[in-house]
Amino acid sequence: QTGSAQIVLKGEDAYGSRKLVLESSDELHVTFVCDGHGGAAAAQLCADKLLPILIEEARGDGSTASLQRAATRACARLHAEARAASTAGSTLTCIIVHPGRREVTAFNLGDSAAWMVPRDGSAATLLAEDHRLDTSEAERERVIALGGRLAHARGLSGEPGGPLRLW
Repeated sequence: QTGSAQIVLKGEDAYGSRKLVLESSDELHVTFVCDGHGGAAAAQLCADKLLPILIEEARGDGSTASLQRAATRACARLHAEARAASTAGSTLTCIIVHPGRREVTAFNLGDSAAWMVPRDGSAATLLAEDHRLDTSEAERERVIALGGRLAHARGLSGEPGGPLRLW
């Protein structure tokens, strides 16, 4: 069963949920959330283009390996398109449920995460990597190795505050 709910605080976010049937007859339930930053343009671009790109990149194959490759290619394409179109940015978290195989494929960009929360109240499971700069040493190391500079934003008083950011 798929459903959706939305709370919009700044009008920069987008989401979607859809059932897809691939050429292989694999039925997939895809749900995604895009958390926009600096405007809504990148989040809306991701929301508009993610599913068509995933379908194209999966090439009709709903296997786990194919979906993982399609996700990697879709993320690269969306990143390039968003950078070319706007200065706004977006996180992206996507869950693909393959009910026939009882499998879940999850991927994320940025600091949004996906969790599986069991109905029985047992512990939730993180489904994708943590990309938060404050909590992931691996992500900090990756960003610095690519030439990024990490620091806290400074308030009006000049004191650092808020989460660790990439500059």
